[in-house]
Amino acid sequence: MSTRVSVVATCALTVAITSPVRGEFFRALVRDFQEVNRWPCPYHCWDRESVRSAYPSMIQAGWRRQNLLSDSHFTANGKELSPAGQFKVRWILNEASPDHRVILVRRAETPEETAARILAVQNYAAKIAPDSEPPAIEESDLSPPGYPAGWPTPKDESTTRKFQPQIPENLYLPERGGPGGGIK
Repeated sequence: MSTRVSVVATCALTVAITSPVRGEFFRALVRDFQEVNRWPCPYHCWDRESVRSAYPSMIQAGWRRQNLLSDSHFTANGKELSPAGQFKVRWILNEASPDHRVILVRRAETPEETAARILAVQNYAAKIAPDSEPPAIEESDLSPPGYPAGWPTPKDESTTRKFQPQIPENLYLPERGGPGGGIK
């Protein structure tokens, strides 16, 4: 009986494979099986390209952040470069790669103050590099590094000091650096 069943199954399979309609089904089945077994290979290039496509925009954003002159690079009146700002402008003009020598000035509270900042940067750049062409200076609304979006400026301590009235008067704080040890 088992021989009879195997002969009938073999004949049925042969007829199914040689039949034009069923033959297409089995060829597609074999093609799909082979594609699934080769699976990671055909898709590596697409995956790698999708990962690498983000790099140019991240590099550009990094250079924009690096070349940003923010509030700390200007004096208290906001119209002159501080020594840190002068150093940063000098670094951008001398050290940064030529493709990325764009100076970004963070937008101030008023357009007049922003224009004064840009003028101060232009004057200093012309002073330290008189023979070269003037650098590109652009206005920007980027936040300086270290400031999350919406973080208060150093002038506004209302959000960072609100916790102090909540501290109880009789809170025990150990002495630092005393006989019990601690930070000296």
